[in-house]
Amino acid sequence: MDVLIPASLDEPNSTRTQKPMPMNPAIPTRFARSTLNLPWSTTPLHLLPSTPPSHPSLRTYSTKRPKKAPAPPPPAGESPPTPDLPTASDPTLPHLTPSQTVHMTSISHKAETTRIATAMCRVTFSNPSAYALLTTNEGLTKKGDVLSVARIAGIMAAKRTADIVPLAHPGLGITGVEIDVKACAPDDAAGDDITAAAVTPEDLIRSCSRPHGSILITATVSCHGRTGVEMEALTGVLGAALTVYDMCKAVDKGMVVGEARVVRKRGGKSGGWEWGVKVDEGGVEGGKS
Repeated sequence: MDVLIPASLDEPNSTRTQKPMPMNPAIPTRFARSTLNLPWSTTPLHLLPSTPPSHPSLRTYSTKRPKKAPAPPPPAGESPPTPDLPTASDPTLPHLTPSQTVHMTSISHKAETTRIATAMCRVTFSNPSAYALLTTNEGLTKKGDVLSVARIAGIMAAKRTADIVPLAHPGLGITGVEIDVKACAPDDAAGDDITAAAVTPEDLIRSCSRPHGSILITATVSCHGRTGVEMEALTGVLGAALTVYDMCKAVDKGMVVGEARVVRKRGGKSGGWEWGVKVDEGGVEGGKS
């Protein structure tokens, strides 16, 4: 007697060829199934299907992630809410907490406005060699064009302020940096127009003694954000000043880098400000501009 061995139950409609297996006629038919080494012989009956399916069941799946609907944009003129720090700032010095520990001031509650800051710095020569070299040789030294390289250095420094100043906010989204580097003749106060409008006459007279000339550096930085760019402007002028010193130290090791200060700012809750006078966005106090 021949017995047909069906395909695996996992493949009910398998197309594999079923070959007959010869059986010993001496073994009763009712015991034949129990004596065969069938793959499902040890499977509990309640796990076996009562009737084999007439066709294979198909299960579809996709490897693509379901698309999520994009979040609606915030209304025009409003910024999305940002979680704030749990610790408040000291009312007098915002970079300190009420317990007098240092932290980076939270600016999440501030409004985004256009902010502009201007800073100045001066490199004063101690002998006439550096000024003569910069004005008679098209500003070239052994290291190259001093004024042009100083401008590039100032721009690079302004963009890296957060890497230099520990508590400065990174990622302000600076929209513009302008660096002006100008050689001033010995005792030349006429070319110091920004300083003349920004300091008191006493300070101007006291700072005009430059018998060997100087380099006046001005940086203006702008952004549209939640905090000002005064530190970026200061870092820009100092980066340019250090470059001037580096490129001219071969002929003048006694140069003095000084007079670094913010002379003007615009934007923010405190409004406009200039050296020696507070300026509102709509006008100027004290008649100065």
